[in-house]
Formats: sequence, structure tokens, C-alpha cells
Amino acid sequence: MPWLRPVRYALGWMEERRRPQDSARALAWRATAAALLVSGFALASCGPSTAPRGDVSAPDIVLITIDTLRADHLGAYGYPRDTSPNIDRLARDGQLFENCVSQAPETRPSLASLLTGFLPHETRVMDTHVLPEGVTTLAEILRARGHRSVAVTSNYVLKSAWGWSQGFEVYDDTMESRERVRGVPERTAKDTTDRAIALLERYHADPLFLWVHYEDPHAPYTPPGDLARLFDDPSQEPRPLRLNPGLSGQGGIPAHQQLDGERDYNFYVARYDAEVRYMDRELGRLLDALELLGLYDRALIVLTADHGEAMGEKDYYFAHIEQLFHGLLHVPLILRYGSELSGRRTDFVQLLDVLPTILAVAGIDSDPALRGRDLRAAPAGGVEIYSEQPSGPTPRRSLVVNGLKLVYEPDSDRYQLFDVRVDPGEARDLSAEPPYRQVAADLARRLASIDQQDRLKLAAPGAALPLTDAERERLRALGYAR
Repeated sequence: MPWLRPVRYALGWMEERRRPQDSARALAWRATAAALLVSGFALASCGPSTAPRGDVSAPDIVLITIDTLRADHLGAYGYPRDTSPNIDRLARDGQLFENCVSQAPETRPSLASLLTGFLPHETRVMDTHVLPEGVTTLAEILRARGHRSVAVTSNYVLKSAWGWSQGFEVYDDTMESRERVRGVPERTAKDTTDRAIALLERYHADPLFLWVHYEDPHAPYTPPGDLARLFDDPSQEPRPLRLNPGLSGQGGIPAHQQLDGERDYNFYVARYDAEVRYMDRELGRLLDALELLGLYDRALIVLTADHGEAMGEKDYYFAHIEQLFHGLLHVPLILRYGSELSGRRTDFVQLLDVLPTILAVAGIDSDPALRGRDLRAAPAGGVEIYSEQPSGPTPRRSLVVNGLKLVYEPDSDRYQLFDVRVDPGEARDLSAEPPYRQVAADLARRLASIDQQDRLKLAAPGAALPLTDAERERLRALGYAR
């Protein structure tokens, strides 16, 4: 009988979570599994025919985005610390893209590109702190085709009032926690997962689009107590850094990251890794719930991040909004769609590819103007991946083609060229070397051309969104307002 499968899963997981080595997750999952067990018996008493699925041909879509997550701090991407057992499990069950590049090192422009399929300067999201009504979002497209579109977000800059709820039937941006240093509202991973599971239970009988955005491991790095010291390594030599007075991570630790006056580089990397492990633990509960409800094998599951985080590249630490380093733009991307997708891909792809892929899986024709492509197609050479750092009066831009990355520094009117396939730290500028001079010149022309393109052609933004003093102060604390 089909209804027995979720009941058996719940019973099995309740027994598995009794193991002492992961007691925190055990306690959380006993409660979750018990609730889902009740749901299983409820379905059993009603019989399967009482919960008909709307359009059985419409695939479920689960989009999981994680704030500030470097790809190279995950086990699936070769990291030696055990930070991500559940993400690694998803990677084994699906397809991992080794070289995915974000469109921006900031949450709003990056996710605006992911959810609309256009470049940050085309969406104009940085002009007024708002996702404009003139853009069409993934949620709007899917909802128009019959999906129940629901979201759980946990980053303050994604509040519904600023346009991010477009197309969602349910957009839950409740944030009852506060960041430790700045006091900015947030929702931690456990609460995010709890709410996402509740929405899954409510809406999974119909074709579903669920977007879950985890705030962890965003600054400050404050994992729960049972994980806080998980990755401490007494054998490491202390590496003291300067404590910066402001939000910049250049040359030292930004003010919003400083914890109890700690100055050791290793301390902060260990806490970042522990935050990743905490988020991964809670993500594991979400994946388990998807499996329990029959969605893990049925849905298209997309896991990625908005951007990465600096870990000392070019003397830049524990921040992201000021630069375009590879560590800030290289994000994880994992797709699972039953048995259709598997293995690893080494070609360079981008967050702009997520929306066209989802639409193709859903059988929806894409707007030809969309920037990305269906990731299920064969790898394509020569794909141009444009990124921009929109903050500040003179934003940086970059262009990646087949692993060669051109960066334009407007302050010095200088171009630099790196091969991030062999030099992810961008230590060797190739632009003046004879074999690369013409390549750099060609990429510079393409970069200048894309700078001027605007496929959306939205009306010029009006006045910035009216903000209360409290909202403006919170955005200023995050580095997003002046």
C-alpha cells in the first residue's frame, strides 16, 4: 500500500536518530518524524484517492539557496573538513557543477538574476533596494501554470515589502531572531527548516514550487553551542589580524564579524565552517522531509548559493560586497531530478542558467531574451559569464569565458586577466603576457558591450523606496544603504 512508505520512513528515521553521535539532530528529528508519522496515518485513514494531485504531469520544483556559501568549503567540492554531509548526499544523488559563477557578490542582485534570468543592472534591483514590479519572476511564471508557489526566506534584505514576494501564494519572511553583532533581524536554519517542512506538509499534494533561502552561514559566524568548537584545531599557529572599525574586510576583520575581540584568522574560518555544518544539519531535515513525502525522487531539486565569502584572498577577509574575487563568485550548484541527472560537470555555468533549466523541466517555453540556458543540454564552450559588483560609485565588472576571467577595476581603469581553472586565488595577472594580450583585448570589448546591454528595458527607477529610520539603519548595518 503506497501510504505505508512514509510511515515506514518515519519509523526508520525515529530509530536512526537515537544514535548518540548526533544528539541535537536526533531530538529535532524525533519531533519532525513524529509529526510526519501522524500525517502518514492521516493519509492512510483517508486513502490515497482523497488527496488528488492537480496536474500530475507538472513537476515539483524545490529551489534551495544558501547565503554566503563558498563552494570550496563543501566536502562534495573537495574540502577536507566534514562540513556538509547532507549537501554531499544530495550531490551523490544528483548532478554537481564544479564551476558555477554568480552574477554578483551580494544577495539582492544575485538572487534577482537567479529568479528573473537577467543581469543585475537589467533588473535595477540595486537602484531602489526593491525588486521592480516590471520584472517577471520564476514564481509568477510557475504559478500562472498551476504551481502552488511558496517561499521561506531568512535574510532581512529579502523582505516581502521590497518586491521579493512577487508571484508567491505564501511568502514567509518572519524573522524573530537577531544577529549577534548588528542586531539585524534574521531567521536561523532550524526555524527556516521547521517552516519549510510545515509548508511542504500543507502543499505537497499539488504541483509545488518551494523556495527556501537559508541565512546561515552569513556573518557573524555564530553556530549553536554544540557545533561552535567542532572545527577548532589547536595545532594551527595563531594568525592575528587587524580589527577594522567599519564594514570593510580589506586588511582585517570587519566590525560586523568581530566576536569578543577575537583576532585569530583560524578562529573565524573554524566558526564559518561550523555555521556551514549547522545549516547542513538543518538542510538534512528538509531533505528527509522531501523523501518522506515522496518529493525527493519526484521533484527537480536545485541547491545553490547567492555568493561566497572572502577567506583572505588578496588581504580581504570575511566579507563579500566590495570585490569580485573567485571565492566570492564561485558557488555550489547541484541538481537532482530522479535518475535523469548524475555525475559531475566541469564546464563553466552561471546562476542565470537556473531559471531556464527549471522552465524547461516544467515544459514551459522560455523568453528568448533570457540570459541563461537549460543545464540539461550538453556543455557549451565560449559561454560568457558576466558578473558585477553593484555597490559603490565605481562598480567592478568581470567576464568569464572557458575559465579565463577578465576583471575591470574602474578606480584604476585597469583590466586584469586570470585563469581561475588553475589560479582560483587570482594571484597571476596574465593580461600583459604575450600569449594572452589579444584574449584580454577581446574580452574587454565584450565586457564593454555587455555593460551597455539592457534586455529588460525597464523604466528608469523613480525615487528610492521610502524607508523608516529603523529600516535604513538595518540596511546601513548590512552595508546596503548610506
